Amino acid sequence: MANELNRYFKQDEDVGVLSITTGQLTIARIPSSSSPDWIVPQALILSIDNYGKRIWNYIWRGQEVPVYHLLPKDEQPTHLVVLESVTDIHRLALQIHGEVTFHSVRIADLKDADDATYQAELATHYPDLLTALNAPNDELVESSRAANLADYSLQRDYIFQPVMLAGELCVVPDLDKLSHFLVDLDS
Repeated sequence: MANELNRYFKQDEDVGVLSITTGQLTIARIPSSSSPDWIVPQALILSIDNYGKRIWNYIWRGQEVPVYHLLPKDEQPTHLVVLESVTDIHRLALQIHGEVTFHSVRIADLKDADDATYQAELATHYPDLLTALNAPNDELVESSRAANLADYSLQRDYIFQPVMLAGELCVVPDLDKLSHFLVDLDS
């Protein structure tokens, strides 16, 4: 797992997010209202801006950045988290409700969540998400008129790895895949 995360987190040779001397990784835990919180390296966060209106594109330092929502449509957003990507074009923002928290952890503190643990945690804390994730695609499309089910279908596509952090389920997102999707969608 450590090698996978180190390779994933190190998107650019100039961005070293794992301190070799201490073995510590500074991560940001980004709250998600309707799914497990997201974990990203702090080094990928360009800014956290107060923003209380739901938007689809955000002008950050003169650049239009696509926005991905980690909250239901009926929930009031509080912040936009702008994330770095491989290129300027693929930067993205996450719209959230709540505060981003920062943690210094050892890679060993992030435990892979096997499928049984992942399913059990979803059943306990996110039963609607679990139902949506287990629905056949045609059934999911048909029921996407229900609140946020369409969002769930997107969320499962962008999970790189479910992990346990301090006994709580979180996910490491596949930001590269998500940013390419948002840029392609916006084009």
